[in-house]
Amino acid sequence: MTAFTAAEIVAMLKTVHEQREDPDADQRTAAYWWGHSDASVAWWLSTCRMVGSHPVAQSLYLANVAEDMSQRRAIKDWAYEVAAKFASGKGVGPRRRNLVESYRTDWGHQAARDGVFMALWGDLEDVPGITSRCERFGCGKQAYQRVRDEVCSQAKDLIAGFRADMEQCRTGQFNRWFTQRWEDATGRTWPQRI
Repeated sequence: MTAFTAAEIVAMLKTVHEQREDPDADQRTAAYWWGHSDASVAWWLSTCRMVGSHPVAQSLYLANVAEDMSQRRAIKDWAYEVAAKFASGKGVGPRRRNLVESYRTDWGHQAARDGVFMALWGDLEDVPGITSRCERFGCGKQAYQRVRDEVCSQAKDLIAGFRADMEQCRTGQFNRWFTQRWEDATGRTWPQRI
């Protein structure tokens, strides 16, 4: 093990800070959300909310990057709706049965909450396993996992979409899909320069 002097440690840390890149949209949003003044982020958030694919996308994004759970009721209601719609959706084939025939609200809501948790913080914390959840609620593992994974997938998609929109606002480089959604939302033609 090599011992470093204080001067060597300071020199190494100095090079790290000198090479630091500009903060990305997530970092700037988190700082803004918790009190740092940044008018650009305020504009990005309002623009991205306006062009977003679902109203809960901004709430999910803020919960992910700034750990703001002030909109948890809206997030849970969205997740419950996704779970119920998915479970009652019809499969393919001649019989066209419900995708999750054994769906019940008690375990469906827990699966939805687990799915949201996994989308927001799955890489940081462990969600209780499917086996323990299914034993608690008396439901099938496959049904529980299908509902949980669908909510998780849709939440991740909304977060990723909102994050991509925020990065486009940060860089000022907008793709055709963003400008089309902006034009649809405002009823105006996209300006050449923003």
